[in-house]
This record gives sequence, C-alpha cells and structure tokens, in this order.
Amino acid sequence: MGDFIVGVDLGQVSDYTAICVVERVMPPLPDGWKATVAQFDPGAGVYRSVPAIDPRRPEWHVRHLERPALGTKYTAVATRVKGLLATPPLSAATPLVIDQTGVGRGVYDLFGQAGLAPWGITITGGEQVAREGRHLRVPKKDLAGALIAAFHGDRLRIAAGLTEGATLVNELLNFKVKVNIATGNESFEAWREGVHDDLVLAVALAVWWGENRTGRAAGGAVAGKRPAVATAFDPALGGGWRRLP
Repeated sequence: MGDFIVGVDLGQVSDYTAICVVERVMPPLPDGWKATVAQFDPGAGVYRSVPAIDPRRPEWHVRHLERPALGTKYTAVATRVKGLLATPPLSAATPLVIDQTGVGRGVYDLFGQAGLAPWGITITGGEQVAREGRHLRVPKKDLAGALIAAFHGDRLRIAAGLTEGATLVNELLNFKVKVNIATGNESFEAWREGVHDDLVLAVALAVWWGENRTGRAAGGAVAGKRPAVATAFDPALGGGWRRLP
C-alpha cells in the first residue's frame, strides 16, 4: 500500500462538501533502469559513479469519495473525517488538507477541536505559495495545474466502484483552462463558477499536497483525455484492493 492523503472541500450554504481519499502510488521502474550512472568529473579527468535520477512520476489513485448531504453541519463533517482517519490503512498521521477559503479559520478550528491536525488551504489569485503555521495560501493555478497534469498525464486513477466516481469524471471533463493571449494569464472555468466542482477541488487539494510534498512540480496539460478507471474497490478501505491498470 502507498501513502494516503485526505482532501476536504468545505462547502458553503448552497454548496456540497466533498471528502476524498487519494493514494500516492509509484509505478515500477522501467526495464533496464540502473540506480547509478557514469558522470565525467572534469577536475579529476575521470568518470565517477553517481545516483541516477528516478524518471517516475507518482500516480494518484482516488480510493474514496463522498458528499455529505447539503446542510450537514461542519462539526458533523469533522466527526466523519475523524472516523475515516481511524479506518485502516488511514491513521492520525495521514495528511488532512482542507479548503478554508470560503468558510474561514473558525470552521478550520472545529477540526482541531475534534482532535484532528489539518492543513488549511486558502485559494488565491496570486503567484506564490505563502505559509503561516499550518495555514497556506495557494494560487488557484497551482492547484489546478497539479490536477490537470495528473489527469491528462494518465496519472489520475478513479476506482470503478465509487458512488461519486461518475460525478468526479463529469466535473473533470467540465474543467477547462482559458488563456488570455494578450496577457498570458490563465483562468479556470467550472471552479466555483456555477458548475459543481467540489469533488474536483477535494482531489486537487490532495494531489497538490502530494506533488509538493514529494518535491515534484506539476507539468502541462493536453485536452480531451479521460482518466483511467480501476477494476476493484474496497469501500471499507481495507484489504482486497487490486492494482489499477
């Protein structure tokens, strides 16, 4: 089993809250890959053996998705997330990343009062990530870029048995990037602009966190591709999970 991340998009009055569990899985190394390579040292005039760069990029396997009913109190959401984190293979050490953009730190604090230690993300229109303790201000384009790169790079896998899986795919397909030719600025449709995008945002939070935690930057995007789909899912998040194709 790999590493897990829980992402939570906290909806406001008319929006759904979305909870996801994403697993970081590293694919096998390519055939013939060697852990060291020969590199010429011009100072000594000799070749030295140095560690090779791992060419792999992590895959992000969406293992669990849920939407509490509209109007569910944030205290109930926190209790639900706490129960999820108590279900193996998750644990209290599993990173919990929540969007506090529209609800504020007061709602974030409810998770702390429930005995959780979340990372709070405020989505901005800026250029740089800023951190204050366990609170981060993250540009919208960074979150979107991480998700788009995984989705169109065939590194986002969605289990076939997820009740909300089809909704997530629909949200992903409605997610578009517009580029202003005059300024080069990017804007992102279907992101808090009419179409429900709560599941997309929850997954984006988890993927962005995982990509940045591992020090690998998100790449570009190619339009028109659907995510690969898993063949099996254990709704209890226990054993029986089979390798995704």
